[in-house]
Amino acid sequence: MSGAWPDRGGHVWPKDGEVVRDDGTVVRYAVQGPRGAPTVVLCAGFLCPDNFWRDLAPDLARDHRVLMLNYRGVGASSEAGGGDRPPEASAYTMEHLAGDVAAVVDAEQAGPATVIGHSMGVQVALALWQARPDLVRHLALLAGSVATPFETFYGTRAAMAVFPVLSMVLPALPRSAVALPMRALELPIAMPVAHLIRALGPNTPDEGMRLYRDHFGRVDPRTAIWTARGMHAFDATPWLDEVTVPTFVAVGDADYWTPPAIGAATVERLPDADLLVVEGASHALPIEFPAMLLPRIRELTRR
Repeated sequence: MSGAWPDRGGHVWPKDGEVVRDDGTVVRYAVQGPRGAPTVVLCAGFLCPDNFWRDLAPDLARDHRVLMLNYRGVGASSEAGGGDRPPEASAYTMEHLAGDVAAVVDAEQAGPATVIGHSMGVQVALALWQARPDLVRHLALLAGSVATPFETFYGTRAAMAVFPVLSMVLPALPRSAVALPMRALELPIAMPVAHLIRALGPNTPDEGMRLYRDHFGRVDPRTAIWTARGMHAFDATPWLDEVTVPTFVAVGDADYWTPPAIGAATVERLPDADLLVVEGASHALPIEFPAMLLPRIRELTRR
């Protein structure tokens, strides 16, 4: 495989597939499951490698073709344009990330597929449907918002005021000044603090977050800020009622980032959708209660 950029790690599955976008971005991915089986595409969350799929993917791969990719600037993929440095903020929108997904599905000739998004991956999955509805047979939207997550972050709109300022200031700072707090997630105290502030719930397995924590500190801080800016700018609300593919929405009742009201509002707008509220689940829903999600996802893929 090509590329002079560092692999940021965080892999449960080696990313041994590769596709090059028209702009030169190199997207790397893994494929599990039998050829010719129905396709499932996994759209990860914010700066996530593939740790949140560690329980869902192996089960689905028994009888599905499962595609897992690293977005631009994440894991083994290059930054936008094919280099090792993020070129500009406009290259990290949800539409660009959805384009990364579409390129992988096209390369594997795997559409239409059941597209599963977690957290930010909900936005990516919806952006994929909007741009390439021919690739989407079903949607499973797990613990994610269809619009900016900062509007409901911890039940307050404070982040709506703070984030735009941070997104302008932080990229202008020396990289070392921003990278240091990102590396703090690797410290042993990171998980207890995450539980204390309810970013993660008591059912979140520490081992399930290790790869994410190790990977996060190796992402370019500008990629992090500009991808977050892309999340903030995305809003599927105006056209959500046009998404007619069968959809499964799941949220946790202890999710302080994407509260249950978000899931209920999403299902209300979608023409063909079902909602599951998982008791005791936080934003890490896919690695907390995979056994609650799998039957519903399998039911969806059979439709």
